[in-house]
Amino acid sequence: MGDGRPLDPETARRVAALALRVDQAVEGVLTGMHRSPHRGASVVFVEHREYRPGDDPRLLDWKAFARTDRHVIKRFEQETQLRATLLIDRSASMNWDGWSERGPSKHAHAAELLAAIAYLLIRQGDAVGVAGFDTALHDDALPPRSRPAHLDEVFGRLVRRPQPEARTDLARSLREVTERAGRRGLVALASDLLDPRHGLETLAQLVARGHRVLVFHVMHRDELELPDPGPARIVGLEGEGPVDFDGGPLRDLYQQELAAFLADRQRRCTAAGARYVLAPTDVPAARTLAAVLGPRSRR
Repeated sequence: MGDGRPLDPETARRVAALALRVDQAVEGVLTGMHRSPHRGASVVFVEHREYRPGDDPRLLDWKAFARTDRHVIKRFEQETQLRATLLIDRSASMNWDGWSERGPSKHAHAAELLAAIAYLLIRQGDAVGVAGFDTALHDDALPPRSRPAHLDEVFGRLVRRPQPEARTDLARSLREVTERAGRRGLVALASDLLDPRHGLETLAQLVARGHRVLVFHVMHRDELELPDPGPARIVGLEGEGPVDFDGGPLRDLYQQELAAFLADRQRRCTAAGARYVLAPTDVPAARTLAAVLGPRSRR
């Protein structure tokens, strides 16, 4: 790993399992290159413009000169490496794996989604970095790199589990990402978005810098449907007080609040210019990624 120490057996097992699932998830999801807004000498022709002193004479179009008697420069669109930053929520609520044991924990599903994106991008020569966060970015963040060996480091960071009772501060974490991510890349966030202060408006700063921003709203199926566990006391994972639960009317009220919560998070992401995707833990990562990154979505 990046700190020079070998993987402990448990982390190695989780990385290997994650790599196996990712390999199964990525077939046919994303292909092709990424075009830069910067101009340069490459194979994709864009337009002509008038020659100006100081221009590279090698870019003169002599065939156009023969037709028009004008010196013009061929302009090209440079095909370049994409730089991606993957953000994984390590707050305590991401550890939850439900009452009914259907599917993985939210954190495991978020790791699989982001690892699949990393695998796709590094396979086609792009650069990928990763950072975990709760109340702020963690200090084990990896800068974007494109060498194949970097993928193991990315996987290792993604599987690091949240700390108990770690809370969420999206606004602060996203501000720190904005300062580090530079301009014009991809930022993919996987989180349950359980921050009472919201903080998603900060995504607009990333969009303003030219980034394409994807938000995977990771929710466990039990959160979305709330199966009746019988009389129970529900305790928040990030310091919230206990709530006594006995089904019936409370379950109906929960569904109303949940619908409002999901609509609010989608609205805030969309208003900031980001792409919002609900990613339930029981929906295969391949299906979610194909809908977001497949050919019909790469416009």
